[in-house]
Amino acid sequence: MNSGNQEPDPIENASDRAAELFRRRFGDDPAVAHAPGRVNLIGEHVDYLDGIVLPMAIDRRAAVAIAPSRDGATTITAADLSLEYRADGPPSSSPEKSTDLRFANHVLGVIAASGGVDVPLSILVTSDVPPGAGVSSSAAIEVATGAALAACMGREHPDPLRLALDARQAEHDFVGTPCGIMDMLVSAAAEPGAALRIDCRDLGFRSIPLPHEDRLGFMLVDSGVTHRLSDGGYADRRAACERVVATLGHSLRDAEIEDLDRPDIDPVDRRRAKHVIEEIRRVDAAIDALLADDPDALGSILLEGHSSLRDLFEVSVPELDTIVESAASLLGDGCFGARMTGGGFGGSAIVLHEPDRLESVRDRIESDFSDRFGRRPESMIVRTSRGVLVKPRGRH
Repeated sequence: MNSGNQEPDPIENASDRAAELFRRRFGDDPAVAHAPGRVNLIGEHVDYLDGIVLPMAIDRRAAVAIAPSRDGATTITAADLSLEYRADGPPSSSPEKSTDLRFANHVLGVIAASGGVDVPLSILVTSDVPPGAGVSSSAAIEVATGAALAACMGREHPDPLRLALDARQAEHDFVGTPCGIMDMLVSAAAEPGAALRIDCRDLGFRSIPLPHEDRLGFMLVDSGVTHRLSDGGYADRRAACERVVATLGHSLRDAEIEDLDRPDIDPVDRRRAKHVIEEIRRVDAAIDALLADDPDALGSILLEGHSSLRDLFEVSVPELDTIVESAASLLGDGCFGARMTGGGFGGSAIVLHEPDRLESVRDRIESDFSDRFGRRPESMIVRTSRGVLVKPRGRH
């Protein structure tokens, strides 16, 4: 992360960088698509349980450039990682097993989910969405891949839901993360100046206007603890909630806290499910706060959500807790609230702040963190962004 440094035009930079790097590597003009990372304001670990979520796209983007191969092989270049996957013929319909090349599964999985192709492809991926920071760098790459592939192959541009469904299938089948639809759908469908309310039961979505940026600012503070949701903790939490669903016989979306008070529900599973039930309600409360233009109420809801993720769902880490506690100590003094964002086990916290108090809020949070952990965390200011955009071949 860069400490508060803003690119002048992240959308054009993402597209132009990918196209230029592709021409240097492959000597051809590609189709390019670019999609944003996201911050989830509220609604964590409910998207795979029929919940409601409220993410927003951020002005950090991944870009994917694709053209038919000239040498009979499919090549996937991760420009920022100096890694390259290469195999003869069209893209494989099976996941790559080699540890050093598993990055390619985010791309191969989307190609397979979209129906596959029968020609070899040259593909280049570049991104300024920080990996492992809880802002959905993977979803940004996957959504951009789906859109760039359609442009390259002359297919009709997929609608946002189709892009999101293909990206989710790639995560399930190729990456090994049993995630929900949220990250992919906001990356595909977001509008600037708004969050996206997503009903994960019927997959309906609509934009919720955010306060003007002179009223409410968003700062991401990186815990420095890199998470990998495919490592097992995410799947364990999902399995715990699904056991409760099986016991109740209905969705947690339709459950009451009192429904959990039965002896055949494991105490740990009960805590996980309680978080989900209460978190879904927090999303509606957050939307009410936004529509009322009440950043104080919104910040309080985020703090409640963090406490639940820490104590009931147990996916926070001390570094994230320290960031949130520091922000909470500044309520009424430049800060509205904060919480960890993303799947947990590391990543970042989102801090809501008064824009004209940014520096004092950031200095206090970074200082408190340094006092405890001996290092200053990296932070960045994020603004809202639009969803995936495409530039067909030859339009660069």
